[in-house]
Amino acid sequence: PEFRYCSHEMIEEHNHTLMFQEMVNRVADVPGMNPLVRQLRHLAAPAGALLPNFFFMAVLAGEEPIDHIQKDILRSGDDIHPIMRGVMAIHVAEEARHISFAHEFLKKNVPAQPAVNKFVLSIAMPIVMFVLGRAIATPPKTFFKQFEMPTAVRKELFYGSKEAKQVFADYFIDVRALAEEIGLMNPVAKKVWKLLGIDGPSSRYRSEPKRSAKHAA
Repeated sequence: PEFRYCSHEMIEEHNHTLMFQEMVNRVADVPGMNPLVRQLRHLAAPAGALLPNFFFMAVLAGEEPIDHIQKDILRSGDDIHPIMRGVMAIHVAEEARHISFAHEFLKKNVPAQPAVNKFVLSIAMPIVMFVLGRAIATPPKTFFKQFEMPTAVRKELFYGSKEAKQVFADYFIDVRALAEEIGLMNPVAKKVWKLLGIDGPSSRYRSEPKRSAKHAA
């Protein structure tokens, strides 16, 4: 299963890179993530080999926010460009395999870890979600400079307002459910989730629509 996952992951991620680049070429140039975050890519291979549980947490931190953003748009029924709708539909369908594997990997391996390791992972999980989630979901400052958008607007849209903070926390509703299932939502970890502003209810099943999650809460 791990060999199949790695093979699909490499093939599909390369295809996604080409797919997104073709769309970007037809819309507008984008700067990408900030230089510091881009340098973290050099840690991916060592982390995957030496700290696989931590690595798959990072995978979820990168993929869950985008998956939730795209599903919300597709479910909304809003009138968006057909190219963007098609790209998002393909991406959601193929990322489902990657996200599912990360969930299953952690379900299989984390419960078997020694208590100390599990405690460290429980603290690391919300921190990884917050740091990488912000990097993924927030456009860089150069984007706002290019389109002459004030700093106050950037802050309000992405992390300053109550609504923006709630939207960001909602990206991790499935991850919080996973943390509970594999024993990583201990009292100390709960405080870290809350301190970072990404606590909240857990989904009943993966990809549960937010309207159902709110009713369940």
